[in-house]
Amino acid sequence: MTDRYLSGVPCWVELGAPDPAAAAAFYAGLFGWTVQAGVARLQDRAVAGIGEGPPGWTTHVRVHDAGAAAAHAATAGGVIVGARVTDPAGADLAIAAQGGAELVNAPGTWNWSNLESPDPEAALAFYGAVFGWEAMPIGGGVSMWRLPGYGDHLAELDPRLRERHAEAGIPPGFSDAVAWLLPGETARWTVTFAVDDTDRVAARTADLGGTVLVAPYDEQGARIATIRDPQGAELTVSHWSAPG
Repeated sequence: MTDRYLSGVPCWVELGAPDPAAAAAFYAGLFGWTVQAGVARLQDRAVAGIGEGPPGWTTHVRVHDAGAAAAHAATAGGVIVGARVTDPAGADLAIAAQGGAELVNAPGTWNWSNLESPDPEAALAFYGAVFGWEAMPIGGGVSMWRLPGYGDHLAELDPRLRERHAEAGIPPGFSDAVAWLLPGETARWTVTFAVDDTDRVAARTADLGGTVLVAPYDEQGARIATIRDPQGAELTVSHWSAPG
């Protein structure tokens, strides 16, 4: 099977939790996951990792040449130590030479990752140098991170990809999208999971012992909420309704 993850494409998300077993139980109730040996599965496909550590979600990016990436990171003012990447403003993610989520963008699975940064210009230089990303401004200080050519690769796997995007009114360039850049007071990477009903998931969060940090709201065709699991990891959930 052709690998959907080119070098420079976010490929995996992993949860750090002081009590991984309790975290697995929470997300099983929230998203219907089954968790074995630190791997969460949905429809018998790997969707995320859960491991022991400080609470939080980490995004992993596929990189085929870690040495070159580390050299570019140092030149651009950040650092890569082992698999950990720290950008000039202090936001962290990770790199991975192989593997990745087997199911994405479906309810209960990873949808996308956002970089919030107080210094977008430094972020543009850093991620462009390390991963080859380009940022396309969307408005309101928000930019779409693009990996040029990624849409061509995805279209080989899914020939109707661009046709569906056009039918949904999605702007040109979106097929190359790999993440989003948002203004923020603190530099950090965040994760968003797709859901089939944002309000129901928010209500379930509270029932399972989590906290709804931002109640469900509508934005550009999506119904979005931000939640925190019982051990302190934050994530966003989103349901997008296609026009028509």
